[in-house]
Amino acid sequence: MNFNEYINEIDFSEVRKLFLNKGESIDIKKKDYFVRQNEPCKYVGLIQNGIFRYTCIDNEGNEHIVGYSFAKDFVCDYPSLIKNSNSLTNTQSVTDSTVYILSIKELNDYWETNMDTQRFGKLVAEELLIEMYQRLLGFYCETAEQRYIALLQRCPDLPLYITLKEIASFLGVTPETVSHIRRKLRQK
Repeated sequence: MNFNEYINEIDFSEVRKLFLNKGESIDIKKKDYFVRQNEPCKYVGLIQNGIFRYTCIDNEGNEHIVGYSFAKDFVCDYPSLIKNSNSLTNTQSVTDSTVYILSIKELNDYWETNMDTQRFGKLVAEELLIEMYQRLLGFYCETAEQRYIALLQRCPDLPLYITLKEIASFLGVTPETVSHIRRKLRQK
């Protein structure tokens, strides 16, 4: 399952080999954090197995689900990693997980290997920007039902792994709204 669409757009096989060959394998228990909000993100990880949720705590202390990463995807707070700044999100393991990690130095050394890896790094950054831009436009231009349908088209098995409450948080609506959307779609 590819929750993050950029994974479908690029052949990451060489980068995955890098993580498997040079990365350090770490186990992260369910509910433990890969990085906490307001702390620096020190590593980027390739998820061997497991699921991670990205959350953001607002000024009133409310937690909002802002993303997920699944097996074969990458996990990190990328802006924090590349800017050596504090993370804007919590990245928490939803299940017991195994991750191969690299530091930003190791990743940058790879990007600087040659012109092809530099171009690849640029492509990754562009795809991440496109995905975030599409999500932003979705919040402004699509209804909750349209966002829910698009999410399930991209990740049909998502409800097997993520609660209705978390799906609602990701969509920016209440769990009751998601239940209403589900009922409406079943009736069609």
